[in-house]
Amino acid sequence: MGAFGVAASNFMGNPVEGLAAATVRRGFTVLEGANLRPLLSADELDAFSRFWNDLPLDEALIDGGKYRYRRYGRLRVEIGGDGPEFEVLPHKTFRQDGIPLWKGADREFAPIEEKALLHPGMTALVGFDTELATTISGQRSWELGIHQIRMVARRDEVGLPTPEGRHRDGHCYIGMHLIRREDCIGGESTVYPENGEAARLTLTDPLDSIFVDDRLVTHEVSPTQAVSETGIRDMLLVDINPLGGGE
Repeated sequence: MGAFGVAASNFMGNPVEGLAAATVRRGFTVLEGANLRPLLSADELDAFSRFWNDLPLDEALIDGGKYRYRRYGRLRVEIGGDGPEFEVLPHKTFRQDGIPLWKGADREFAPIEEKALLHPGMTALVGFDTELATTISGQRSWELGIHQIRMVARRDEVGLPTPEGRHRDGHCYIGMHLIRREDCIGGESTVYPENGEAARLTLTDPLDSIFVDDRLVTHEVSPTQAVSETGIRDMLLVDINPLGGGE
């Protein structure tokens, strides 16, 4: 992963507090995968990553591309004194009216299975994200949109992680976690703070992550290209909003 951002090990005391302060100051923070791997065992991460092998084609792509596969789910998370508690919410269509490309579109994605939404790998990562959001805001009740996304690049077709270009997603916070990357180049993430220079990096190792305050930054990811017949980039994206605030 490119060398910028904030790693949890750089902080004295509670690392989440340091990450929260960095997010407030810059609008985003970055964690190397090594800093998040203690949250789940190697076996849990391996089992969790297999859920990305069963993603249907994203039929909502308006360019007709065959490069993105995804599932979508929703969780309620309550942050209490004993840590986060999780509840699966009913499936529904997904809207992003703040992005011109998707404005007015009810996008129907295949649901994430409950066994994936409540898998230890999922609860570890989204639990970390929501505890970080709580440390920043003081809010303890959250509604999360969960996106499992596989970007596929082929010799005759690049993958477009953000076909909408530079954008805001319209949420309070977003956690972006790399699950797997194989046989591809590109996929450079760029974060544009409202105040300050753009930051660029490429997520390369499992659990390399970016956490953003979506109200303070815009962001985009460059196309991916295959270096063999097929290259893949698997991401877990977590939309984080106060409960009742909508998505």
